[in-house]
Amino acid sequence: MKISKIETQKKNKKRSTIYLDGKFAFGLSNELLIKFDLHEGDELDNDLVQDVLMAKEKQQIRNRAYRLLHYRNRAIKELKDRLLRIGFDPALVEEVIDEMVGENTLDDENFAETFIADYTKIRTKGNIFIRHELTRKGVAGEVVEKLLRKRDEKRIAADYMIKKLSHLDISNPKDRQKVLRRLLMRGFTPAVVYEVIDDHEK
Repeated sequence: MKISKIETQKKNKKRSTIYLDGKFAFGLSNELLIKFDLHEGDELDNDLVQDVLMAKEKQQIRNRAYRLLHYRNRAIKELKDRLLRIGFDPALVEEVIDEMVGENTLDDENFAETFIADYTKIRTKGNIFIRHELTRKGVAGEVVEKLLRKRDEKRIAADYMIKKLSHLDISNPKDRQKVLRRLLMRGFTPAVVYEVIDDHEK
């Protein structure tokens, strides 16, 4: 096969259209055009064409991954599952994910730290909620437990109770039950909830 024409795309100057033997073959980013050193008149065999097309899809996967990460940070498994649902080739998704992990673009511990900070300072939740959500997103259990050990869940629960539930009178049995339910519903550990309420009653 011979590259009969390389034409810069009108709507996107960073991409070119490749024609093989006088017929449209595929579009390609100029970055890959340079990487594979493609020029009009070059003869291409099937293996090279497949390499180019594979590199093209990997670039598409990476670009979509960055768009998803721009929207919000994601755990490794979460991003991988999202890319697979879009319909990209599983083997190429695996390659791209591995590369992004190697570059430290993806890091489950950093993701989990940010997640925990968010659910501590902005949308206060307890350890049970955080453990469940991070596990669901594919973060390793040892990473989750390591980070939760650094978290003073009792202090966080007490601060939340003072800021959000101070209008309730814990000495009143009905109000005490309301505080108890609210804290448990936010995923705080039951032992911590009872301890915080007991301390507040003293």
